[in-house]
Amino acid sequence: MRNGFKVLDTDCHQMEPPRIWKDYIDPEFADRAPAIADMGGGKPGMMCEGEALAKQDGSYPMASKEFHEAAIRGMEKFEASRSEGFNPASRIRDMDAQGVDAQVIYPTVGGQLLGKPFKDLDLLAASCRAYNDWSLEYCGHDAARLKMAAMLPMQAPDLAVEEANRAAAAGASAFYVRPNPSQGRNFYHADYDRVWAAIEKLGLPVCIHDSGSPHLPSFGERMDTHTSGHIIAHPFEAMVAMMTLIWYGVIERFPELKIVHVEADAGWLPYWLQRMEQHWDFSGNAEHPLLKKRPTEYFKSNFLVACRGDEMTLPSVVDLVGDDYITFNTDYPHPDGTWPAGMLALESQPISQESIRKIYWDNPAPLFGLA
Repeated sequence: MRNGFKVLDTDCHQMEPPRIWKDYIDPEFADRAPAIADMGGGKPGMMCEGEALAKQDGSYPMASKEFHEAAIRGMEKFEASRSEGFNPASRIRDMDAQGVDAQVIYPTVGGQLLGKPFKDLDLLAASCRAYNDWSLEYCGHDAARLKMAAMLPMQAPDLAVEEANRAAAAGASAFYVRPNPSQGRNFYHADYDRVWAAIEKLGLPVCIHDSGSPHLPSFGERMDTHTSGHIIAHPFEAMVAMMTLIWYGVIERFPELKIVHVEADAGWLPYWLQRMEQHWDFSGNAEHPLLKKRPTEYFKSNFLVACRGDEMTLPSVVDLVGDDYITFNTDYPHPDGTWPAGMLALESQPISQESIRKIYWDNPAPLFGLA
């Protein structure tokens, strides 16, 4: 507990040791597991199927010396935990120091892996299982506080259903998916209906989270640096994902499906609801017959959006949308996140103590089994 508030950080990350992919993958795939290799020019990095997991050249690359130097500087505040390999004990120690009760934990390398088209979808599914098994074991050191979000191989919907059921049975608290189109499919594609149906039945939330410099289509690929692409990709991909789930009837067909948008800020939310409402007022569901209610009704029944504590627009989001639809994230321990200053920033916002209580805990806790 922190200053009288229970705190659930809904976007935190693993820093996966490179060995876990080979150690935890099914033996038949061990010789092809993601691993550090030469990405070209003597530069080492994570590779799979002969391809770097994140784009290294062209548009929206993750290759510049300047970007990596900035990331290294940003990690200095985590030196103690980093020296221990970000093991469970160091994570819990950091949480205790800041009064954080629980974290929802996503992959880092795994997010990049899901941004790469796979030639062998069975290898993709095996890689997801490997990460999920390792992360479940890691979070098992304090399962009441470390809530694991399982990777799903969305490029292969049938395999995604299998892994959703398997991971949930093993103790996953949520599912991690990227917002990008994959195999030419947006989230409303009929092939995904079996995935949404399975997840709805399991009663766990879908956490939508972009990750930098993917090979999959991204708004960021309009830019030629990682930083400029990252600025636009995370919020724009979140906005489009929300719109497609609402306007194409996914939420109408799966009314118990809960969606949490993380690491995309929340300041865009009033505008985006306004934009969808304007189009509802103009054309209703003329082109979207599965839309039976106003867009904001679907949003309020099925979505949460995570804010950073330092967003200057947050009071407007609370005022215009309401404090029941926002949650909190720091991106621990990524260098571009707000740990640990994000908590103090949230508590310093000109919003009510009750709003802070809802954002920190009351809104997300039921979704992640912490009510």
